[in-house]
Amino acid sequence: MKKKASHLTALLLTLGAVLCFAAGAAAADTLQAITAYLDPGITITFDGEAKTLTDAKGARVYPITYNGSTYLPVRAVADLAGLEVNWDQATKTVHLGKMSTDVDLIDTYEAYDISDGKQVRSVDKKETDISGIHCSHWLQVHQVSMDQKGTIQYASLNVLGKYETLTFQYYAEKDVILRVLGDNDSVLFEREVPGGQVAQTVTVPLLKTTQLTFQTEKLLALSAFESGGDTYIFDAKLS
Repeated sequence: MKKKASHLTALLLTLGAVLCFAAGAAAADTLQAITAYLDPGITITFDGEAKTLTDAKGARVYPITYNGSTYLPVRAVADLAGLEVNWDQATKTVHLGKMSTDVDLIDTYEAYDISDGKQVRSVDKKETDISGIHCSHWLQVHQVSMDQKGTIQYASLNVLGKYETLTFQYYAEKDVILRVLGDNDSVLFEREVPGGQVAQTVTVPLLKTTQLTFQTEKLLALSAFESGGDTYIFDAKLS
C-alpha cells in the first residue's frame, strides 16, 4: 500500500474511525496533529473468523497504523464483541457496555448539617485509606473522646426524593450504632458496627426519601485517656 496522507487528512480519518459519531468532540487544546496511515492490508479475526469492520452507517473502515502500533475503530470492535458503545460529549468519554445510571452521593450532594465531622469531595483533591481502601471522597462523622455512651452525631444531606436505593461502604474506628434515617427520621437502616472491623457494604432502600441522615451513636463511654473515633461513609452510590 502506498503510504501517503497529509497531517490534516490523517487526523480526520483517525477521529472518524475511532469515534465515528463524535466528530469535533474533543476540545481544540487537547488535539495533537499526527501522521498515521489507513492499512486495508490488515486482517482482523474474531473467534478465528475474519471480519469486516464497519462504522455506524455500515461503511467499511480500516485499522490505522501509527508509530509501530495498530489502532482499531472503537465502534467496529465493540460491535464485533456485542458491546454497546456510547460517547459522552461533556466528559469526552467513550463508554463500552451498559452505562451506569448511578449517582455518586458524596460528590453530588453537599451535607447541609454535620454535627461533628466533615465531607471530602473529589474536587478537594485529598486522598486517604479507609480500612485499606484508597478513597478520594468520603463522609466522616466524629465522636469526641469525652462523649458518653449514647451520644449521637450525624450528617444530613438533601437528595431530592429522586432515588430508590443507596449502596455504600462504612467503617468505624470505635464501636457505634450506625443508622440511616429518611424523612421524618424514619429508620431505613440500623446496625451495630464494631470498631476496627473491616469495611462493609450495604444497600439501603430509600423509597424516594428527600432527606438522608447518617447517624452514629456511641456504644461505649471512653475514658479521658482514650481518643475519639471516626465513622466513615464512602463509595456511596444512589440508584
